[in-house]
Amino acid sequence: MNAAALFHDAAHRVPERVAFYDGSAVVTFGKLWARVARFRGGLAEQGFAPGDRALILLPMSVDLYVALLAVLAHGGVAAFLDPWVGFRQMVRLAVYSQPKAFLARWKGHLLRLASSDLRRIPITRVTPGRALDGVHPVATDERALITFTTGSSGNPKGVNRTHRILRAQHERLAAEWPAIEGDVDLCTFPVFALNNLALGVPTLIPPIDFKQVARADPRKVAAAARRAGVTTATASPPLFDLLASIAERPRFRRVLTGGAPVTDAQLRRWVAAWPDAEIEVAYGSTEAEPVARVSARERLTAGQKPDGTDGTDGTDGPNQRPGLSHKSHRSHLSHLSHPSHSPSAPGYIAGHIAEGVRAKVIPIDRGPVTMIQELPAGEIGELIVTGDHVCRDYDGDPEGVRQNKIHDADGTVWHRMGDTGWFDEQQRFRIAGRVHSTITRGGVHVHPQLVEQAARGDDERIRRVAAVGIDGRLVIVVESDAPAVSIAADVRARVDCDEVIVRREPLPVDPRHNSKIDYTKLKESL
Repeated sequence: MNAAALFHDAAHRVPERVAFYDGSAVVTFGKLWARVARFRGGLAEQGFAPGDRALILLPMSVDLYVALLAVLAHGGVAAFLDPWVGFRQMVRLAVYSQPKAFLARWKGHLLRLASSDLRRIPITRVTPGRALDGVHPVATDERALITFTTGSSGNPKGVNRTHRILRAQHERLAAEWPAIEGDVDLCTFPVFALNNLALGVPTLIPPIDFKQVARADPRKVAAAARRAGVTTATASPPLFDLLASIAERPRFRRVLTGGAPVTDAQLRRWVAAWPDAEIEVAYGSTEAEPVARVSARERLTAGQKPDGTDGTDGTDGPNQRPGLSHKSHRSHLSHLSHPSHSPSAPGYIAGHIAEGVRAKVIPIDRGPVTMIQELPAGEIGELIVTGDHVCRDYDGDPEGVRQNKIHDADGTVWHRMGDTGWFDEQQRFRIAGRVHSTITRGGVHVHPQLVEQAARGDDERIRRVAAVGIDGRLVIVVESDAPAVSIAADVRARVDCDEVIVRREPLPVDPRHNSKIDYTKLKESL
């Protein structure tokens, strides 16, 4: 069944309800679907047929969802290109997939004109035509949507979502974070806005540059939220940091974030800003979202003793070493990853695995994995997951499949999350680092996020911190405006490392959420 039926049905169920607040535009569900039907008619009149592909290079906007839903409703395949995907990746996808349509604004067409392969795409301008309502029937396992990973661990990969996977993803998101009557969601994640459309929930697309979320004007965002009557927010961490910093911040019943590690210091600021809100951190990836979730309350109380003071809760694993309290954050790095020891830093809690997801921790291996060997509870390894909403392959990328997927003997496809960590005694997954950024020092694996968590401590002077391996040495890079000598001395007191570099300029981060450290670029800059 065509997944576009989810959006068609919602539009006909609540036609007068607002679907999008987008700048000065207010579009109801009924009017949105009317635009979808006319755009679909325009595509058809230009020869776009079921099964054809369309490259979509549009920012998060009403135009994006009109184009996307029209392609899906017509039985086509939509390849959604974020602006950060890059020109070469666009050309590669065009050469491989032979798209019938290229849907973009004028800047996107300037890029198209720079490539003979992109110029050969036949449909580049769509005029609304005769409305085609309803959806074209398709098999549930046919491709529907291709989205790209950020490429933080290599080249961006085109993730295939079938109609079955889109439906399963909607069911999981709706079950994990249910909407209530009257909700309006401030949203910066395109997939979550798609879920809102299926639920009949209005979405506010905030007035920000999505390529530079950390530079948004929080007062403009707050004003837009008040005008729209926002009740929930689903956005990357930098936007919540900005909103929490102003007095006239919007009020939320739920704050949902993800895409990068969130520190306890950030959570405490958000709790202080929105004391009555349900604040949650979602964990997942482009290939698998959601995978897990944790509330701010659980995260902030996980390291407390029964009397409420800081200390270990005994959940770091079965082999807790005495004398290494979470309060001190002292890291004897030779023990951060050794199988016989639990980590001395508590790790970032990703939370309990979501319903409909199976998960295992396997030995760390940077190469392809053909056989699953599950590690005992408490040992650090790489997380792998499977479920109905977990994507099974990549578009035109057999090497990506070989490196990131594991086919079990019973035919189950497991996705390698690329994150290292372990399950604690409460069966919560705790993140230790990334496979590709794991550091080998003195013959022992050192996990960067554990080092970073210990190095940061609760130091408000530190904006960002990254641990990288250079020629077998552990180097900690700190982003801070404080005196370098003082910061370096404090970091060295918390962790054993070979060098501390303190710099004012921002550490490089991922282009999608402006939150996740880009370790490759950072190492190149040192």
